[in-house]
Amino acid sequence: MKIGELAKQTGLSVRTLHYYDEIGLLSPSHRTEIGHRLYDAQDITRLQQIVSLRQLGFSLKEIRECLENPEFSLPQVIDLHRARLREQMALSHTLIDRLDAIAADLQTTQSVAVENLIQAMEVITMTTQYFTPEQQAVLDARFQAGETEWQALLSEVRAEMDKGTDLNNPVVRKLARRWLWSMKSFVQGDEEIYESLTRMYQQAGPAAASWGTLDTATFEYILKAVSFLTLADFTDLLIPTAKIFTPDTQQVFRLGEAAIRQLNLEALGTEGLLLGFLAEGTSIAAQVLMAAGVTFDTAQEQIVTLLGAQPASPADADSPIRLPVAPRVKLVIEIALGLAEQSGQSLITPEHLLLGILKEAEQGGGVATYALKEGFGIDLAYLEQQLRSAMSQS
Repeated sequence: MKIGELAKQTGLSVRTLHYYDEIGLLSPSHRTEIGHRLYDAQDITRLQQIVSLRQLGFSLKEIRECLENPEFSLPQVIDLHRARLREQMALSHTLIDRLDAIAADLQTTQSVAVENLIQAMEVITMTTQYFTPEQQAVLDARFQAGETEWQALLSEVRAEMDKGTDLNNPVVRKLARRWLWSMKSFVQGDEEIYESLTRMYQQAGPAAASWGTLDTATFEYILKAVSFLTLADFTDLLIPTAKIFTPDTQQVFRLGEAAIRQLNLEALGTEGLLLGFLAEGTSIAAQVLMAAGVTFDTAQEQIVTLLGAQPASPADADSPIRLPVAPRVKLVIEIALGLAEQSGQSLITPEHLLLGILKEAEQGGGVATYALKEGFGIDLAYLEQQLRSAMSQS
């Protein structure tokens, strides 16, 4: 059968049959001497399968996988079709839930701006283009679980943007870190969701990818803040010690760095700050730690146990003037600065720094808090209570 006849009998266009041939989905078994396509009974049977699967909603890629599978069978087709219908049903439920939410808003406010309704429906349409129903359900659940915190973060970002706050301001840097943590908890290491989310940002804009809650201006502002934060982290520019540390705190850093160099470690982490407190010895932070049974020698032993003994560098190796500061320490400093400002002070004391370490432990913690908790058996909440009590009496 020639291609024109086949097209007429099946209702397909000649162009469609040409395309099926180009992609290798249906290539005619015969050709005339001048190259015209000729389809035999086997070809027509395959085309019938293609048409049937297309009617069931299968993509051309899925059809190819079915037909090229030597175990291809009718039960398999039925199972695949049932799975597809379940996906469509899940998608329908998602749309119903969102429409129910809009309906509830209408009952509460009695009105809704047409542009807002249109935007909501556009978001529904766009998100379903990029995520599978299963991914959509997962993301909806994560978004709803963190919606209050997410909206609060966006409100704070918009407030700083409206005030024209410098992107290098500690407040904005803190917001940028919270943004990164929110994105991390939202994606949760799922590479496919990350790729789909990135593609949506690029093609549909931030409003779609944030479920309509993030406008372009706010997105660009926080994105720039994240970029500056990343650059500052990479180049170690976030710690102007003379400007934000008291002399005692500067001493903690110097002694902590010296202790880390003795252990041949390559960066100043929270374990270095812990050794710095104990080496300085006179601050309230140091006294509270020592009262809990922590000494310089025992802390050093715990750190070596956790990180291992590092070989000494060759005598002719270049030694950096300042050790790089670990990202976790930079976060501790930002927390400590916020605590200092809350207490009406402009400089970070050793006590603020230790409080910062204990507060950062709520987000995971570093070697210092692990050593205190696991090595010394210290209750971190109780240690914080003791520290605050000692600070209030000073």
